[in-house]
Amino acid sequence: MIELILGSPLRIRIVLTLWRFGELNATELAKRLGTNYRQLTAHIKTLAENGIVEERRIGRARLVKLRNTGFVEALAKALAEAEEALLRRASA
Repeated sequence: MIELILGSPLRIRIVLTLWRFGELNATELAKRLGTNYRQLTAHIKTLAENGIVEERRIGRARLVKLRNTGFVEALAKALAEAEEALLRRASA
């Protein structure tokens, strides 16, 4: 399962963005990530099928958030810490 998440830079960025900002409208999430809606929703589907994110609809809005599980929280935190360490290393 972990390879499905880590196997795509966009899926990693989705997890990190949702970790930082919480629940987002899929259109807003696509804008923040600089990708198109269709590509984003394909990756959200993969993440949802693997228990990482959950979706809900309010009218036409598609809202996405990280699932509230220990595994997802640990994964998102580890990815955020790894990204911060790499950024510090790159700026040193």
